Amino acid sequence: MSYDLFLGCVIPARLPFLEASSRKVFEKLGIKLNDVEGFSCCPDPTGIEQIDRTTWLTLGARNLSLCKNNGGVISFCSGCVETLKGVNYFINKDLTTKKEINRHLQKVGKVYEGKTEVKHFAEILYENLENIKKSVEKPLEGFKVAVHYGCHYLRPSEIIEWDDPFEPITIDEIVKALGAESVEYDLKMECCGNPVEKSDRDLSLLMIDNKLKAIENAGANCVAVVCPACYQQYEFNQRELNKRNNTEYNLPIFYLSELVALAFGFSPEDIGLNFHRIKPNELFESIHF
Repeated sequence: MSYDLFLGCVIPARLPFLEASSRKVFEKLGIKLNDVEGFSCCPDPTGIEQIDRTTWLTLGARNLSLCKNNGGVISFCSGCVETLKGVNYFINKDLTTKKEINRHLQKVGKVYEGKTEVKHFAEILYENLENIKKSVEKPLEGFKVAVHYGCHYLRPSEIIEWDDPFEPITIDEIVKALGAESVEYDLKMECCGNPVEKSDRDLSLLMIDNKLKAIENAGANCVAVVCPACYQQYEFNQRELNKRNNTEYNLPIFYLSELVALAFGFSPEDIGLNFHRIKPNELFESIHF
């Protein structure tokens, strides 16, 4: 099993330890990840698309034209997956659009027919759920996980075409396969607030504050995410909220790949948990992990 790996911008530039845990997990599962020379930004689904849709489609199609069409392309980033799936959707939906995009690609000697399959890394994990269960060496007993699906992972559903956009189960099932508890909580399907941060920081902080309150009220002791933007929103803003509101948030935030890696027997040092702003040491001590 082999896939071309699309890393995107945020993870390699700001959160490389998330890449490290993901690579270890896929290697353990026997899934090969091919590094492709020449990938650029996806580009950002909440940025360039709103300014110039043709540019957005052309940049995304150029990235996909570099893939070797083995198992397709996967990404550790929900935003990148949405962009690349969206490019496929719109190029294959309209022949005129496909021709226009390929006219632009011809200027750099590329062509894209819209045939590269795009998958989220969590989708691959879910497809290999039985192998994950067999690979668990250290069950995550005591982990009470609040799963945050985020927006790009599920929607727009006609483009993503995977999991239920209103009642998703995939990440919850992966968490349970690791021996952890998936905790239901109010506002589970609400946005974390990251996309509005640059235009209205107060609103962004209010949104993540509401999420964290709901998570704590439900009794969860950590959060699992699958998007680097969501990770940063939860991880970076708890301290800011504590200063503003005199709260005491201290919830460890895990990327899904980090939880899988811990269950596979990798140590916190192996996967770079020391680079987290909110260290999970207290959690590990409290549950004797």
